[in-house]
Amino acid sequence: MAETDADFGHKTFPWLRSGFDLEGYVGALAAWLVGILLGLLWSPLFWIGFVAAIVILLATRTAERTPPLGDDLIIAPCDGMVVSIAGAAPPSELRLEGGGWTRVRVSVGPTKSNGIYAPIDGAVDHIIRETGDPAAFAAMKVDRPGLAVAYVALESGQRAVGFRLATGGLGPRLEISSEPGDAVRLGRNIGTLRLGGWCDVYVPEGARMAVAPGQTLIGAETVLAHFDGGMGEIFESDVSEQSVTAPLPISEDEADAEIEDASEDALTLEKIAGAVSAADPDEEEDVTEMFERLRKEARKAYDGDDE
Repeated sequence: MAETDADFGHKTFPWLRSGFDLEGYVGALAAWLVGILLGLLWSPLFWIGFVAAIVILLATRTAERTPPLGDDLIIAPCDGMVVSIAGAAPPSELRLEGGGWTRVRVSVGPTKSNGIYAPIDGAVDHIIRETGDPAAFAAMKVDRPGLAVAYVALESGQRAVGFRLATGGLGPRLEISSEPGDAVRLGRNIGTLRLGGWCDVYVPEGARMAVAPGQTLIGAETVLAHFDGGMGEIFESDVSEQSVTAPLPISEDEADAEIEDASEDALTLEKIAGAVSAADPDEEEDVTEMFERLRKEARKAYDGDDE
């Protein structure tokens, strides 16, 4: 059964849809054991291993997400909070053409889940990775030198979206599991961002924004924007249909000419009168014979019109 059709009513804690990577459990256990060994030497040293275990668990926290349904959606690629929405030129690494792009800057806290998700249906166009400097542990500023950075661009037909991820350079903090050319579904997990950082999403011109600064985002579920074009296509279709079906306006002279052309082919009283006047006026005849001849003339005229 598809996850969107699943029934979570049988679960005791339906809201509990998160966990930790296997590496998280192993790493936290190892750090905790090291803390115990250090505590045997000097008890305050135990807290070094304890804090390290907490950090490892936070860095490996995962979550199950259910993407919304729709063909024109751009969703949040990660958890976080919208810091700003403004027009900005995409970085050259994203290779996004055209102008009028909108940048949605998202701040990702260190306690957020570490999933990176595909913001649209389509395929991964290209990925560019930059390794970080271990000295840059915290990503306090988005443009701080030494951060680990990844540029990801996705395309679907004439649509394209790109985003830039940045985090600290110490440890395996930023990983992209997908490769260029991979087909991805909306909301599919394509990587990992550990211990927070930044995410700049570049939305094309004309997209209708659905978020505002200060709003909290849930990766793979919150809708950032809608691709524009559906309403424009409807209006263009309506105009084209009307141009085919609606009659064109004509002048008064053209209307009179069309009426005269139609009246020439129609059976009128003037034609019948002409048939009567064509007969010999001095000849006397019975009224019945006269009407019979009129009927014959009318029938001939009618048959001539059909031909």
